[in-house]
Amino acid sequence: MQVIIAGAGKVGYSIAKHLMVHNDVTVIDQNEYAIQNIQENLDVLGICGNIENPHTFFGINPNIDLFIAVTNSDEVNLLSSLIIDNIATVKRKIVRLKNSFFASDQVKSKLNIHDTIIPSYEAAQPFKYLVDFSHAYNAKAFEYTKALLISMRLQEDFEPRMISTLIGEVSGEVAVAGIERAKNFFVPKPAETLLPKDLVYFFAFPNAINSLRSTVCDFNEPSTPIKNCIIFGADTLGVEIAKVLLKKNIDVQIMDKNIELCRKANVELKDKVTILKTNYDAEHISNKNRFDTDMFIAATKSDEYNITKCIEAKQKGIKKIIGINNDIAYSSLMRNLNIEVVRGEKINAYYSILERIETNHQFMQKKFCGGEGAVLLRRIDVSSSLLGTKPSLPDKIDDKGHFIVIRNNDIYEFRLISQFEKDDVIVAFIKNSAFEIVSKWLQGA
Repeated sequence: MQVIIAGAGKVGYSIAKHLMVHNDVTVIDQNEYAIQNIQENLDVLGICGNIENPHTFFGINPNIDLFIAVTNSDEVNLLSSLIIDNIATVKRKIVRLKNSFFASDQVKSKLNIHDTIIPSYEAAQPFKYLVDFSHAYNAKAFEYTKALLISMRLQEDFEPRMISTLIGEVSGEVAVAGIERAKNFFVPKPAETLLPKDLVYFFAFPNAINSLRSTVCDFNEPSTPIKNCIIFGADTLGVEIAKVLLKKNIDVQIMDKNIELCRKANVELKDKVTILKTNYDAEHISNKNRFDTDMFIAATKSDEYNITKCIEAKQKGIKKIIGINNDIAYSSLMRNLNIEVVRGEKINAYYSILERIETNHQFMQKKFCGGEGAVLLRRIDVSSSLLGTKPSLPDKIDDKGHFIVIRNNDIYEFRLISQFEKDDVIVAFIKNSAFEIVSKWLQGA
């Protein structure tokens, strides 16, 4: 594909690095240092220029398969998407935005934008599931099924047993998508033995998720419904998380040392949330009853700060503690510190854009465990060549992961299906290193 990326920041750089393997990628930014960094480290074309100036685009290929605008300015992203239409023929445009107003269908239609990404909104969505399933560390939803990808830490006194045995003990449909053990991630087969302290990624329907609590969760995990929450960080993401929690009837407090962010958050949330200017230190937690809470979320843009605040909260006995991960380099560290991790805005923007690129009406994918694992889904519709055929896994694919089929809210091992039916969903749990070969087979199978 011919790809143009407007914006050479962390998100633009990461997307270019991913797409450059099989595509012709051009990155445009007026930051000379950022373009130099890209040209020195990536096999892409870097253009230093003002994205808002049509002359910057002159000389590029007039046939563009994909245009991605990921600067830090909504106005620049929208204007560049408008300019590119006058320079070239563009098949698809993806634009990152901060303001949800610009993501309306009316605006998208006028500017011929196919997909918009609002990272703060998308990064906040897991919290509606983490409130419902407080024993889960993280949660991801999918379009083709009601099943969720839920991570849980096995209790220290967990009795080791095979995955197939544990699944037999759980009420409801469940499969194991991956395990992180002693800092190593792998995709297990049903015969694999689960061990104490494993961080396990369960692919399960809601009734099974509730059943898993008594079977696998640490005794310190909250067993009562979450009624109140403290969010440290009053920036955009903290506000979006608060909106999600308010819809779940959670009593929310937001704290931040920045008075301006506190004021803006108060206006955005229309006085529905208690907002306090504070540094939120350990002394505050121990001496002020108002800081007692069922759940604490560190949602600043600094991973170091989020880690520190999560540790302080853990020391004071708060049971449900979540840290926002802004830099993928800190993801593994946070999990190893037994901090529940949810992606921040920049990481979410990167993965969300990749998911949009690689998703269609039959196929979608999501990354997990800091990008080490992937879930791939292929839906069987009336036009699918697989409809009515017998499932078959090529030898070179069979050993790349674990494969299941979802049918009518039931989960079956891939090889137990006699033939594919309409609305079946093939699900592949794989390490990200196997993404290309499994994705190619699954989409073309």
